Amino acid sequence: MDFRALVLILFLSLPTIVAIPKCCVKTPIVPINILMMVNKYDVQSSYGICDIDAVKLHVNGKRYCAHPKVIKILELLEKRRQRRQARASWTGI
Repeated sequence: MDFRALVLILFLSLPTIVAIPKCCVKTPIVPINILMMVNKYDVQSSYGICDIDAVKLHVNGKRYCAHPKVIKILELLEKRRQRRQARASWTGI
């Protein structure tokens, strides 16, 4: 095979190599102190490219994988955080 043809094939396949998502392959138990620091989360579905349902947790630039049931805990923590902020604004703290 000609060297130019090989370079062309590699160049054309580069976008597909870069576009591969980072899937969670297992859902370990995540400690509560990590859950309390979650900045945002993404839901991973097994209907797409990835093999399992999972939640990708983003904490200070790091990514953790968790079971989808963790979303309920995250919602409860967010409600708790909002209540504390509302209480603090009422008391002037």
